[in-house]
Amino acid sequence: MLGLDPVQESEVKKSKDRYVAGSKGGEGWIVVLVVVGGLIYLLSKGLEGDLATIVIVAGGLLTVVALGGYYSGGSEKARTEEAHRQIRTITEKHQDALGKIYRQKVYQGHYGEQKYEAFDKEVNYFYQNIILPELNISEDLLLLPELYEYVVDQVYITAESAFPGVSIDTIPHDPIEFEHWTASVLNMHGWDAQATQGSGDQGSDVVAIYGRHKCIIQCKLYRSPVGNKAVQEVSAAKTFFDGDSAVVVGKSGYTRSAMQLADKNGVRLIDVSELPNLSNALGLSNLT
Repeated sequence: MLGLDPVQESEVKKSKDRYVAGSKGGEGWIVVLVVVGGLIYLLSKGLEGDLATIVIVAGGLLTVVALGGYYSGGSEKARTEEAHRQIRTITEKHQDALGKIYRQKVYQGHYGEQKYEAFDKEVNYFYQNIILPELNISEDLLLLPELYEYVVDQVYITAESAFPGVSIDTIPHDPIEFEHWTASVLNMHGWDAQATQGSGDQGSDVVAIYGRHKCIIQCKLYRSPVGNKAVQEVSAAKTFFDGDSAVVVGKSGYTRSAMQLADKNGVRLIDVSELPNLSNALGLSNLT
């Protein structure tokens, strides 16, 4: 799924080089130092004519070289496994954020194909700014292309498995269908929700009841961040319908201005992935 252009590949290489400078590694240097020291010792003993010592030291050096080769294979595997463990830990720590961004960036093209280009750029950003600063691995591993491929795979796995209650494949592409889909998801999680269907809704797309709590919801199926208008409309709809809370649900994020206005007016802005947990987010878990 990843298709970096030459500019992106250059940025990835620069990032690797930047962090390689401060990385640890080089277990092979221990063997090299031992061998060099042994050779110097052998040379000195050779000049003294101590053949017995030369034979013993030479045998020891051969053993060190053989053991170094044996353990370096096991060490490389262990270091790779440790690098993979660190990558999994970092990505899992950011799973919620990656899941939301995945839903915002991945969309269906005109021919029904999934478009991953925008999320691929996010993966590149995540690698450079989150993964690399936290990795504590050796220089040679950082330079392996397989390491970046593992990062990409792990980010996709983590993002796609986030919020299992909502599958991106089930989200409709028609705005009206999206309203009904939103009501359906809420109904599966303890709400009594209905889409208001079109004109005369006064800014409310879904009215959802949980116990005695009435939530007024506006649904925005945008590819770009939702702005102030949705906040203003759902706030007015809450007043019109005597609602207890007002929510905007979308899949492409919100503008900074919309977030500020929502905070001022008590409107909750959520991602589609948060729908299954809306009752908990609103503090309603004890009302049923």
